[in-house]
Amino acid sequence: MGYDNTRFSNLVYKIIGTPERWHSDYIDVMNQVLDDSAHIDDPQNVTELKIGDQILNRISNTNEAMMAFGSLLDNGRFKMVILDSTYRVIYHNKTADHLLNYLLVNKTSNRLKPSVMKKLELTAKQNQELALKANHGGLSAVDYLDQNDEQVYLRSIHSRNEINGSLATHYLVLVVDQSARDKALNPEFISRYDLTDKEQAVLVKLIHGQSIKQLAETSFVSGNTIKSHLQSLYRKTNTASQAEIIHLALTDESQILDTYFGIRESVLPLLEQQNEDKFVCLKNGHQIAYRDYGPADGDVIIFCHNGYGSRVSIPHNYREICERQNKRIIIPDRPGYGLTPYADPSKWNSMLNEFVDLLDIQQYQLLGSVLGSAVALNFAAQADQRMRKLSLCSPVFVNKPDDTSYLTGIFAPVTRLIKASKRIALEIYQLWLKSVTLNLAQHYGKMLTHSIGSAEVEQFHKQGTVNLMIDGFIQGSSRGVEGIANDMVHCLSPRNIDLGKIDVPVTLWWGSEDARINQSGVKRIAAQLKDATVEVREGYSEHIYYALFEQIISQ
Repeated sequence: MGYDNTRFSNLVYKIIGTPERWHSDYIDVMNQVLDDSAHIDDPQNVTELKIGDQILNRISNTNEAMMAFGSLLDNGRFKMVILDSTYRVIYHNKTADHLLNYLLVNKTSNRLKPSVMKKLELTAKQNQELALKANHGGLSAVDYLDQNDEQVYLRSIHSRNEINGSLATHYLVLVVDQSARDKALNPEFISRYDLTDKEQAVLVKLIHGQSIKQLAETSFVSGNTIKSHLQSLYRKTNTASQAEIIHLALTDESQILDTYFGIRESVLPLLEQQNEDKFVCLKNGHQIAYRDYGPADGDVIIFCHNGYGSRVSIPHNYREICERQNKRIIIPDRPGYGLTPYADPSKWNSMLNEFVDLLDIQQYQLLGSVLGSAVALNFAAQADQRMRKLSLCSPVFVNKPDDTSYLTGIFAPVTRLIKASKRIALEIYQLWLKSVTLNLAQHYGKMLTHSIGSAEVEQFHKQGTVNLMIDGFIQGSSRGVEGIANDMVHCLSPRNIDLGKIDVPVTLWWGSEDARINQSGVKRIAAQLKDATVEVREGYSEHIYYALFEQIISQ
């Protein structure tokens, strides 16, 4: 097959994913390239393109990366063929070999048969209005069957190029792979609709063409039992027929690629009720989304969270804690995160000031976590007398260039790259963000589990904290990869702020198993403040906010 190498490389770059081990390999590759590059600490001696290409090429060529690419395309429920905007084939998974040969003019071409092209164009045109409105098309049946008389489906994906802003379209031609009949449903889909094991089994068999009679025979139950499971499925998923629920499940499974094509809107329904979200519209028309937790008359804490879905990032047992401590916690989505549109970071201080004014907050404590600490410190240095205290959890803050030497984990190579080239750092971090969203519940969940401190493990699993963090990632990252990456570059660039201007007491919380900043870095921040206390907890990680929530907000 004569694929265009440039197009294929760009596709791999956009949809490259990660098994759980790829996170550490990613960091290793970045450090290797940076170590091998002469004079990396002198921006004048760095060639952006050379550095960026080396990192991207090494990442793209690792076995881990291609394993991830395979897990995305080869281990799914579909035979999948990916087309560009002109309906030329640019990739297909290994299960689609025979399907592709059936669709093409001949085996040496990447052009579809005219009859196939006509059917696909007609289907895409019929769904164009819906696709443009929703930023991604639903799964549509094409008036066409494959060589095995299986239904052919089409998805149109419309996205905006993150580099030059141009619109791009890709098409997914999909056929249910009958050899994948033992594949389970996506974990997020199961969780969203709270499906039982028996309901899952029924739905999977429906997807793969079994009738109610066949289902009953293969499950060794009566037809009425299968119908009972079906009625429960209809009720939970708000569907009314087998066709509707099959379409819902297949559409969900076909959406795994959306984030990698730069879709701005979430491809998953919100995991929290939307009526819990509140909005403040600033004078310039910018809208800030936030959530308000705890008693309305409680002492206010404004929280600059590190989480991608900032406003939803609060422990599950917050109600009783907030009541007990009489705390009202207000968590806004930082610009570019979740439901709040991206804004120039230089405007954040004035935006947060106006946010406080519009909510008529007379007195408050400010809380920051990880990169949110950089936002909190920057704001605190110019805040008025309404701010009474500042608390920071695992505070990552680069004030002077040499502060980067105290950072660990992914932040260490990123800060070196930022010094050489903010543009390349932005692209690389976007790649990392997209990679960790692959098979989110499995891969991001495992990555989070590995980063939990030894003192937190039992509590996190008992309370479902990892699932809370995954929910936040879903709410934030799938909506604003570009905004989050810009935010990271801003927060990890030297700020040159006079922290001595902060007159209020500051408490810095740090865990001995923190994988973002070492203890010396936290003490260095504290040394620049007038009234600072460092609280060290053995066995805790950068997730210390979740584990010690009540202690942190009570002080």
